Amino acid sequence: MQLIDRRRLRNWVAIGALGLFIGAGVVAYPFVLLGATSRFGVSGVAAALLIFAAISFALPGRRGIEALRRGAAPSVGIPILLVAAVSTRDALYLQLVPSAVYLTLAGWFYASLRSDDSVVERVARFLVPEAPEFIRPYCRKVTGLWAAFFAASALVIASLALAGAGSGWAFFTGKLVYALMIAASLVEFLVRKTWFRYYFHGGWFDRLWRRLFPPENTPEGRRSMQHIADYWRGYDG
Repeated sequence: MQLIDRRRLRNWVAIGALGLFIGAGVVAYPFVLLGATSRFGVSGVAAALLIFAAISFALPGRRGIEALRRGAAPSVGIPILLVAAVSTRDALYLQLVPSAVYLTLAGWFYASLRSDDSVVERVARFLVPEAPEFIRPYCRKVTGLWAAFFAASALVIASLALAGAGSGWAFFTGKLVYALMIAASLVEFLVRKTWFRYYFHGGWFDRLWRRLFPPENTPEGRRSMQHIADYWRGYDG
């Protein structure tokens, strides 16, 4: 049991650190961009971002090429926008970069629906290795919803940038879209917990939710109970 807890803890720490890093970048980008372009110019900032993007893409090696082939093709738009910013010195291209990032995420999530395990299922199994097989259809639906969310965010960001709504673009890109992600994640968590009634961990929240939504009252909850019982029976054996 201790080994399982340690593995889960490492997974949660890894995902949490990555989420904080990405979140900090999302929140900071529109506000850092203004100061950076004022000091180093549009071309200087774009060139620095272009170098960073090239290094980031080169690190995974063949995986980067595979990601493009399997649905992350919109990421090609990021270096194109940065090259355009370097050559034209127009900050508009830098404002469109977050739109390309979200479009890339939308493509990645949507492309994963062509495989057996969607992005959400891969993350779920990374965080909860003992997750049951019957979560697959639900994970596919959530993956599709996130793909739609990222695509809509890309459209809003691009529209605000093209309309010249600088303050509106900064507010949505740096604050509102991230707040919406947190809210959507919280709602999805509560929906998932209520639907499956999967109380594997037995922590304070599981105990609270079990009292509010007993698993034995629904077919999905009874299936979760059976999976947990089978898991521990096999673990003890």
